[in-house]
Amino acid sequence: MKNRIKGIQKILKDENLDVFLITSLPHVRYLSGYTGSNGMMLISPHYSTFLTDFRYQQQSKEQVKFSKVTMVQRDLLSGLPDLPGLKSKRIKLGFESEHISYKVFQKLQDLLPDCLLVPVDKIVDTLTIKKDLQEIEYITKAAEITDLVYSEILGIIKPGVRELDLAAEIEYRMKGFGSSTPYYETIIASGRRAALPHGIASNKRIQKGDFVTMDFGAVVEGYTADLTRTVMVGKASKKQKIVYSTVLKAQQHATDKVRAGIKACDLDKIARDIIKKAGYSKYFGHGLGHGIGLLIHDNPAINTTNQQVLESGMVITIEPGIYIPDWGGVRIEDDVLITPKGYQVLTHSERNLLEL
Repeated sequence: MKNRIKGIQKILKDENLDVFLITSLPHVRYLSGYTGSNGMMLISPHYSTFLTDFRYQQQSKEQVKFSKVTMVQRDLLSGLPDLPGLKSKRIKLGFESEHISYKVFQKLQDLLPDCLLVPVDKIVDTLTIKKDLQEIEYITKAAEITDLVYSEILGIIKPGVRELDLAAEIEYRMKGFGSSTPYYETIIASGRRAALPHGIASNKRIQKGDFVTMDFGAVVEGYTADLTRTVMVGKASKKQKIVYSTVLKAQQHATDKVRAGIKACDLDKIARDIIKKAGYSKYFGHGLGHGIGLLIHDNPAINTTNQQVLESGMVITIEPGIYIPDWGGVRIEDDVLITPKGYQVLTHSERNLLEL
């Protein structure tokens, strides 16, 4: 935590900011270790203050490192005017523009009329985008749990099983192996519903002849995995085999090209070109992947427009898909660590088409 705070302090000096207000809870956790639901931080080039309310007094005492813990009212913003570091005139106060609403911005203006409020973008993200060894260990453990649960639930996928029941079983088993509550609702989409990229589990019962797409991820110490597999209930038709093999080929080729130095948009193009050549380009409408960590959708975005160069230490997903309305769809997703010499796939569940 100490080095992370120092990293922010260096950026503040470079950006000529007197102080930086951090309100995103994942960012607060990254910089302090705090896991509660009400907390924020104020960091200057010379000090770091953590704010919370009475409910989290003991928790913050145990968890927060290298920041002064200050108890304020439950509405944490109301405690800002009393902080010594904000009492001077014309303080340049940076705030996370992506994580503060206009209403909160107006409240800050009212509470701190002598401060110059400066919207800043992705200051914390410049640190979180590359994972350290401890973070990689947590993500790897989350991936191991996710793989284990996937292997166990294959035996219960059969005609007549409700999507909701399958999702509940997945989440129950993840927690049984040590996962925290997942960051997103488990996606179970079968049959025609598999054409929904984010088709959360419904009351639909799985039928013979259905593709079943499952997207879920365990969480360890706040760090998430993200796995998608599509399986076949019964024997696949010729078209189902073609669609599946196209997605698998796109996923494998893109994964093979992951390395430090490649642009995110160029990696996306590798998979997209394969799907386009097969005649399914209009059915692949999202980006190839995204970063994961304390956020399920972290930086960098792997899509057609992001020119960002990938670096060693990033953990990204590779998840092409084909979604055909009123027919169904396929997505295959793995978590990939970019290393100095190439890449390491962290999820290891079977990728070839399974006919259950």
